[in-house]
Amino acid sequence: LPAVEEMAKRDYYAIRIGSHVKESLEVENSQIIDYASNGTHSDFLDIYLLANCRFLIISDTGLSGPAEVFRTPIVYVNDFLFALLYRLSVQNCIFIFKKYYLIQEKRFLTYAEIAKTDLLYCGSGFEFKKRGIEVVENTQEEILAATLEMEERLLGTWVTKKEDEELQKQFWSLFPKDMLKSPGCRIGAQFLRDNRELLMFPSDSGIAIVNKVGFGG
Repeated sequence: LPAVEEMAKRDYYAIRIGSHVKESLEVENSQIIDYASNGTHSDFLDIYLLANCRFLIISDTGLSGPAEVFRTPIVYVNDFLFALLYRLSVQNCIFIFKKYYLIQEKRFLTYAEIAKTDLLYCGSGFEFKKRGIEVVENTQEEILAATLEMEERLLGTWVTKKEDEELQKQFWSLFPKDMLKSPGCRIGAQFLRDNRELLMFPSDSGIAIVNKVGFGG
C-alpha cells in the first residue's frame, strides 16, 4: 500500500487485479481501485489491464505470464524462484527477493550460497521448513523503493550510479553462465545497496585484525 499510495500522489491510478482474493482492500483513496473484489472483475479486463498498464507490481504468480507476453514492465516483489530470473520475454523488469533465514545459524543465506545449491530451483515451503529455513518477505520500504525506481526508469529520470552497476554485475556473476536473461532485467538498486552482504560467502565478510602500528607483524 505505501508504494501505490505514493504512485497515486504522482497522479497514477493503482488497480488491484485478481479473480480470487482473501479480503478486500480497506482504502479511502479514489485512485486506488480494488477491482478484484468490487464486482466489476472479468477475465477480459484482467488481460486488458495487464497489456495496457504503465507497469505491474506483482509477486511471481500466474498473472505475471500474460504481462510478460505483452512485454509490460514488471516489478517482481517477494520473488524467490531464482532459476526463473532469465525472463527472456520481459524487456524491462525489476526483481527484489524474499530472504532465506537459517534459523539454527541465526543468519541469512547469501545469494552466493543459494547459487551453489539446489535452492536455486526450490519453490517449496515444505522443503524450506525441512531445511530449517524461514522465508522473510519484502518490507514495505523495499517494495516502495523498487516501485519508484521503475517509475523513474520509465520516465527517463533515473540516474544510475557506478556502485549500482558494480552490484548488478556482482549479483549476476554468482549464477550459472547458461542462465540467460533479458538485458532489461535488473535487481532493485536500493535492494542491492541495502543487502550487499548477501552477495558474498559468509567467510568473505570476516574482520581483519592488524597490528596497531602497521599492517605487518
